Amino acid sequence: MNRRLPMSVQEKEQLFQSELVKACIPRDQAVKVAQILASEQDDEQLAAEDVQLVKQVCLQWLEQRKRLEFISQAAHGDF
Repeated sequence: MNRRLPMSVQEKEQLFQSELVKACIPRDQAVKVAQILASEQDDEQLAAEDVQLVKQVCLQWLEQRKRLEFISQAAHGDF
């Protein structure tokens, strides 16, 4: 069974921000994107610049995550 614990918008924002900063996203971008993601607004409700920023930052986060996963696997010999 998959249970989700309720999180406040502030908790979501902090979680997103910390994950983005850990992925070497500049703090100012991490803060803005975390606010946008935590608000759970539809793309149509956001400015085009905000949608583009979120997409760009999320792609950077994904690339960094893949890189770290590869390094971890290489370090443990899990090719």
